[in-house]
Amino acid sequence: MSERTVLTAERTAAAAPEPGADDPQLRLLHGALFGGCALTLVAAVLLAVRVLPLGSRAGRWIYRYVATFSAWQLWPAAVALLAVVGLLWLSQRLRPRVAVGAWLVAAVPLQLVMRTYDDMPLSVLVGSDRANSFHTPSLAYSAYDFISRYMRIVGELPAHARTNMPGKTLLYHLLGAVTTDPGTQGVLVVAVSSLTGLLAYAVARELFDDHRTALYALILVLLMPGRLWFLPILNTVSPVPILLAFWLHLRFLRGKQWPWAVALGLAVYLTFLFEPLPLVLGLAFLGTIALALHRRTCAWYDLLRLVSLTLAAFAAAYLGMRVVFGYDLFVNLDYVLADANEFNVRAARPYGVWVWRNLCDFALCAGLAATVLVGATAYDAARRGLARPVAALTACGLAVLAFLDLVGVNRGETIRLWIFLAVFFQLSVAWLCARSARLWPFALLVGATLVQGALGMALIAFVRP
Repeated sequence: MSERTVLTAERTAAAAPEPGADDPQLRLLHGALFGGCALTLVAAVLLAVRVLPLGSRAGRWIYRYVATFSAWQLWPAAVALLAVVGLLWLSQRLRPRVAVGAWLVAAVPLQLVMRTYDDMPLSVLVGSDRANSFHTPSLAYSAYDFISRYMRIVGELPAHARTNMPGKTLLYHLLGAVTTDPGTQGVLVVAVSSLTGLLAYAVARELFDDHRTALYALILVLLMPGRLWFLPILNTVSPVPILLAFWLHLRFLRGKQWPWAVALGLAVYLTFLFEPLPLVLGLAFLGTIALALHRRTCAWYDLLRLVSLTLAAFAAAYLGMRVVFGYDLFVNLDYVLADANEFNVRAARPYGVWVWRNLCDFALCAGLAATVLVGATAYDAARRGLARPVAALTACGLAVLAFLDLVGVNRGETIRLWIFLAVFFQLSVAWLCARSARLWPFALLVGATLVQGALGMALIAFVRP
């Protein structure tokens, strides 16, 4: 077994597919793809006539329609699709690292093109204390003053800055070292959010050892409807720390080298500091550990080293912040959790309504066609067993979705709150698309995703100042 294939027993079939090989998986892909595209077409028609519900009136949160349909609203999707197909054709002729670099260069322009019909400029959204209240505190306080006095000033902060962990405001402090102009900062947030695609590529490459699958994951993440709709809101950046942590975890499982475990502990602290909710994906960490133990590519001693070094690094980060800045992560976390529970009571958002609506909002966030492909991947996992990376990944993701849905944390505004998990599921979607050696299945999926993204962007008020 090669050094790279820690979790995979063999190279993925997509690396060198044979004509007619793996017909059951190809039939599954094609059936799910046509079904997902048909569902997207129905949703597109409902969006065009302004009757597709987003949110819930009974649940006391809806996203309003703000424009009427015009065929011109689809040209950004057409331009983006042509760019994607062209870049994919070019990527086949470039070295993997060069191809990834090309996609990262194209990432921000592609996403800005898709925002063409959003009537709210990035500058307005960044500067608004209602839509994004992290910019203003970054101007009012220095980074040191902000974090060292955080628990004393938190009650004076605007709403979102008060009810979130301080990492999001600290990101604006970091951007402020480059510029304090809201419009430019908005573009920089799009760029930082695009690191999600790079990390999705890195994670997929570790899991599946296949450049095509990893590149598909990068593209799907960049063009996922939920991300596009909520740029430059920082929920689009939330997947970055947890995907970084997951990649570091996979690197340790491959090489068993202690620096990866230490870096993982620091990344976990960063995830807490920025957005704790994605840490429920810890179940995926456990799933990959179980798979590595099952395949005997990881020993119990290695697991002990991973846990002990990760905890030690996390503790060092926690104590360092306490000593240097007087900032207590767990006191802050308790404050945020209590505020979230109180908000659901104050806003009278019922639990039962959102158990169903959350699933609908998640599908819209991930992309309707992609969601159908997730279901197909889950079916493949049930049929062929869980002792494969994609099966373990999909099963863990579905378990996290069920847990978050039933525990009742997300009630309203849930499309943006599902972004981190919807990003995670794009790994499974990319794997299924890569079962085909042909480009058209993936191009068809991207086209359906872009149509959904473009119509939602043009017609619905997802973010308002």
